[in-house]
Amino acid sequence: MKKHYKSLLMDKNGLGQEGVRLTWLGTAGIFITDGKTGILIDPYVSRFSLSTIAFRLPLKPDRALIRNWAEKLGREKITAVIVSHSHFDHAADAPFFAIEAGAPLVGTESTVNVGRGAGLEESKLIAVKPGQTITFGDFTIEFIESVHGAAVLGRVPFPGTIDQPLVPPAAAGKYRLGGVFALLIEHPAGTILHHGSAGFKPGMYDGISVDVVLLGISGRGNTDRYLENVALKTRAKLVVPIHVDNFLKPLKDGMSFLPMVKFGEFCRKAQQHREAFIMRTAPLCKEVTMLPLDATILPGVDVQ
Repeated sequence: MKKHYKSLLMDKNGLGQEGVRLTWLGTAGIFITDGKTGILIDPYVSRFSLSTIAFRLPLKPDRALIRNWAEKLGREKITAVIVSHSHFDHAADAPFFAIEAGAPLVGTESTVNVGRGAGLEESKLIAVKPGQTITFGDFTIEFIESVHGAAVLGRVPFPGTIDQPLVPPAAAGKYRLGGVFALLIEHPAGTILHHGSAGFKPGMYDGISVDVVLLGISGRGNTDRYLENVALKTRAKLVVPIHVDNFLKPLKDGMSFLPMVKFGEFCRKAQQHREAFIMRTAPLCKEVTMLPLDATILPGVDVQ
């Protein structure tokens, strides 16, 4: 599977001033920038171990590692930090990236309470509702209500909301789901959909067309229905699977698949729709050009 993943890697860096570039940080973590404005989504670099989670030990975000990654990405380029839902692998590190960048933290009321617990000022907390749009630079983001995939034994882990400031360190189960957003990101260069959680609401993409879907595939259930309701429904030209990696291992260990992600099966199903869209994989922690779409051909560049 890993060899197949590598064979599908997007391979254009095109690091000029034009276009929209993307760095995948593992899980659903994405940094999107046009060189003037940067949107950081679901950043998670602390990577807590399976034993820490299973034994309900407190999760202490790695502030030094977060600071290092903020520097690598360019803290001055991070305009906003957006969280799609409030599980630990999406939300635990996010407020500290916001602190490092002096950027607002954007998400549900549960996400805002994660930010409060981390010490973010109220002026840096933006709670959003489904259907709301926010503009940062040339990016306009619409928050579309979605659902989480049944990722653990057919169930959604850690349901509920975070109703009080969540002060870290806190166990994984304290990072309740909150609401779930898909993020429709519009830019003059094109439109990207961040669909980071592998559930969907039938009809949620009625009337919506996109250039690129960043598609979380962990815990997706039936792959045919998933592709039909997200990738095909939005008439995406390019599908990039995310949330495929083993986030229980450090980023420095490189790419490995999350157990039971069934990447090979996903590829076979996606291949059946090759006349509708192409599928490419994102290199881990490398910047690639995402838009315009004809700029996805040469190798990525390591984030040093």
